[in-house]
Amino acid sequence: MEKINEFGSFAETISALGTLTKLESAVDAAVKNSKVPARETRKFLKCMTVEEAGNTALFQFIRELFVRVGLGQMKLTRNDIFRYDIAINENPVAKLYPNVTNKKTCYITAESIMEFFAKDLGLPGNCEETACVNAGDDRCEFSISLQPLAVYQLALDASDKEIIMAIMDGSTVQSIATKLDMSDEEAQYRLSVLKRYHILDENFAITEIGDTYHKYGEGMPIQEDDFPPPWKDMAEISGAISASTSFAEAFTETAKEEPLWDVNEDDIVNLADEAKKSTSFAELLSKQIKNKEKDD
Repeated sequence: MEKINEFGSFAETISALGTLTKLESAVDAAVKNSKVPARETRKFLKCMTVEEAGNTALFQFIRELFVRVGLGQMKLTRNDIFRYDIAINENPVAKLYPNVTNKKTCYITAESIMEFFAKDLGLPGNCEETACVNAGDDRCEFSISLQPLAVYQLALDASDKEIIMAIMDGSTVQSIATKLDMSDEEAQYRLSVLKRYHILDENFAITEIGDTYHKYGEGMPIQEDDFPPPWKDMAEISGAISASTSFAEAFTETAKEEPLWDVNEDDIVNLADEAKKSTSFAELLSKQIKNKEKDD
């Protein structure tokens, strides 16, 4: 029996392939012009709840950007420290495969999400489609798994490191705000973040992971350039889109001469294999940091 064309008729196939090509071009152009400053990524990573993370300027920008590209409207459904889940109802990509059943089809969406996280946020990892309407699910869902070391390097700033140092030097939690000249509210917030990232335990004592990070991770700070977030130029980009025949052309017209935030593929760690060889998360983190030091 002849295999049924996943796109439908010959005419539908040509149309679908053309749409996929335009999507890939649009995503590539969008990613090249959407580099996000570290301070904005940090706000997103430090959010305690899904609602808080979904309401950040960064995620609102991601939602708008992906709608304009043509990949559908995203909803954040999970925000663990190293994992983020995204759902898309009425996924335009899934509709390109009218004859597919019992099979996930939205690889281009997963790849696009990961490309944005890796190149524009500086957060390497991998993204997998975990549910798809073409596989019989109610909606398309994607799971993003981030490299822990990259997350720690971006999420924790100089003030967080001062708190870690102060606690290791014997300061009490109650004296942190006064010693570091912070408000009580800021100190409590930062302590809560450090607990969430398993740097501190429930009693605000340094954990094994915290000790590992202090010994190795703090010595590898990332370079943070200060520049406006990409959503500041959204109005200009929108005007270019409405006057252009394709979203990709619009981004080409508004492209800026800025260097890209390239991600070294050697930095993307196969966490599954490493985890099998590690007896604890702290050991896994330590291995990543030491491998990074060797590469440097």
